[in-house]
Amino acid sequence: MIGYAATVPGNRQRGPASTRRRGCRRHPGFTLVELLVVIAVIAIVAALLLPALGGAKANGKLTTCLNNLRQVNLAIRLYADDNADSLPVLPDPNPYPNGVGAYYKQLVKGYLALRGPASPTEKVFICPADRILQTQIGHAFTSYTFNGYEVGAGAIARITGKKLSAIKNTNKAVLIGEWPAFFGGSWHPVIRSDYSNAKNVLSFVDGHSGLTKIYWDGVSDSSPCNYEPPLGYDYNWDGE
Repeated sequence: MIGYAATVPGNRQRGPASTRRRGCRRHPGFTLVELLVVIAVIAIVAALLLPALGGAKANGKLTTCLNNLRQVNLAIRLYADDNADSLPVLPDPNPYPNGVGAYYKQLVKGYLALRGPASPTEKVFICPADRILQTQIGHAFTSYTFNGYEVGAGAIARITGKKLSAIKNTNKAVLIGEWPAFFGGSWHPVIRSDYSNAKNVLSFVDGHSGLTKIYWDGVSDSSPCNYEPPLGYDYNWDGE
């Protein structure tokens, strides 16, 4: 008959169901060897990236510390402007157990819009690499030491109570700095023992701040703040 197509036995018609079966063909998964190769590649990439990430984190802490000390430096200078050009000095009788090296914070922090008792929440006074001083109420929860405090026999007087305008070598005269710069070691990187040319952030009378090599005389338990550095170093304690 015209218009009628005979069906040939055994001849399968190819329709949508057959097409779907071909499209759902399953693929084998990763072999154990392939998985081990992928894990090894990931481990190698991680090993390459971790030092870079650690370096970036350390640089971030250093940058924060530099910015903090610039702000604290300005606060000390504003304090001097309001106090007949005089730098901080500890009142008599002594109201603070750690001297003006730490008590300065209570004298100047009002210029940074901070009020009240010393607090660990006052982040502008904290170096993020410091894990010790910032926790101690005896150091006013500050990582930074003012370059001057009560002195004993044979110690350098430094700049306690001096007139700001009387300091001669302003680009080398330390105004404030990280605690290890005075007493040994470093926070960049963190090394708690004394060693030669330890790098610490200092802020100077002329207003600039920088990562600075600190001279140590090699004598066990000696503090770098108790002697002037020799020629070749970019700081001094007495401002002369």
